[in-house]
Amino acid sequence: MAAQTALSMRDVVFRYMEQGKRNILDHVDLEIPAGSVTVVMGAGGCGKSTLAAVAAGLYPENGGFLAGGKIAWFSTGLDRMNPQQRARQVGMLFQNPDLQFCMDTLRKEMRFCMENLCLDPGEMEPRIRAAAEELGVQELLDQPLHTLSGGEKQRAALACLYVMESRCLLLDECFANLDRDAALQLMEMLRQMHRQGRTILAIDHQPDLWLDTADEFILLGEGGRVAARGLHKGNLPQYRPLFQELGLFYPEPPRPYRPAAEEKDPILCFEELSVAKGEVRRSLFRRRTEPAPLLLEGAEARFPKGSMTAVLGPSGCGKTTAFLAVLRRHAYTGRITLDGADLSGIRPRDLYRQVGIVFQNPANQFITQNVAEEVMASLRVWNPAWPEDACRAEAERRLEEYGLSRYRRYSPYMLSQGQQRRLAVLSVLCGGQKLLLLDEPTYGQDARSVQAIMAQLRDKVDNQGLSVIFITHDRALAAAWADKIYWLRDRKLEPARAGEVTL
Repeated sequence: MAAQTALSMRDVVFRYMEQGKRNILDHVDLEIPAGSVTVVMGAGGCGKSTLAAVAAGLYPENGGFLAGGKIAWFSTGLDRMNPQQRARQVGMLFQNPDLQFCMDTLRKEMRFCMENLCLDPGEMEPRIRAAAEELGVQELLDQPLHTLSGGEKQRAALACLYVMESRCLLLDECFANLDRDAALQLMEMLRQMHRQGRTILAIDHQPDLWLDTADEFILLGEGGRVAARGLHKGNLPQYRPLFQELGLFYPEPPRPYRPAAEEKDPILCFEELSVAKGEVRRSLFRRRTEPAPLLLEGAEARFPKGSMTAVLGPSGCGKTTAFLAVLRRHAYTGRITLDGADLSGIRPRDLYRQVGIVFQNPANQFITQNVAEEVMASLRVWNPAWPEDACRAEAERRLEEYGLSRYRRYSPYMLSQGQQRRLAVLSVLCGGQKLLLLDEPTYGQDARSVQAIMAQLRDKVDNQGLSVIFITHDRALAAAWADKIYWLRDRKLEPARAGEVTL
């Protein structure tokens, strides 16, 4: 007897603008077997995340236009399901879990999810307790969600899908912001849910974590159309040329870290640097304030000028907070010097003229509704005397350099996560800053885009004297590109040793 089909997409056509000439999903046909673990891969901008959103019913209900085709879950047409019925068939885990929380704690969020399914209130607390025990998230139930690390947030979001008992889990880059240990914890939760009969459909750029779990890898080409399917751990080597052709990551053996032979003078120094998780917090039981826990304590570091330095460490250890301290957006004690000058004596405008940052979620820093205008806005800030024609010509040149020219008239929010990252990097570099801080610079990008961005940064480091410090969970990326690597662990910054950094 043929296996039941979980998801069926027949001749699906989707675009963001009703009269637009470009179909994001261009006559897509796709079937996913029930009970399987399937991983969908494709180049940035090919339509992977859009395919997931259309399959889950988020589009066109919340944007865009379904110009043709049929979508069904477990043999029931998506157009015949109300939101409650959809939620019982498919639950979606986004790239950024912050986008799907409505309440302030996991316990309340899980209850809210079940309320939306109109479950008996008497069933809710037993379900919450059982799910928390089964998935090992008891310690997260009553913590404020905004205080959780990226890995903890993803585990919390997955626990919400668990109590909803959706038949299929649709995951969009669920490991993108996680260190390896956190990713392995999340993967074990997914295996547990799969053993209980859930279908898992994952959109991902990195196949490594899925090799021992996935039944099938599917590669997408332009317009979300299937380029190849039936790939698995056993036959993956024969598809390596196709991975390269599509610009996708192919699993490789770990590469050891080799630091630069000679370290240059520092552009940034930390001296006895201590950074707390928050400013202060008031005790619930005493009428006094208590210091927040320290993320860094007496940390020492020297970041070489004209070099690329990577900072590695587990989720929630304080890497991003340390960046905010450099920008004077978070309190610290000790001393930070920038090119020999004490940070406390540098005026904000002068500081931002020297230091640029691209955040983990680049969409949070866009200021316009047009890709070309986003670049021009940055050029105008730092080059107020330039005429409009010069700004436009330079914006076009930069968009071409970063592979975004064809999207010049798009809204930045219509770009894929990888395209948004590239736009943010090139916009920040419009100021000619000498130090660039990058928080997960390659998050959500395919291998070709990662190579392009890192090569562009390397060129600016080697030929223009730019200094780059990047936070990453990708140890292979750090080993391949960094001249120096720091580990943030036990509240200290420790230089990595040669050969130490592996997968």
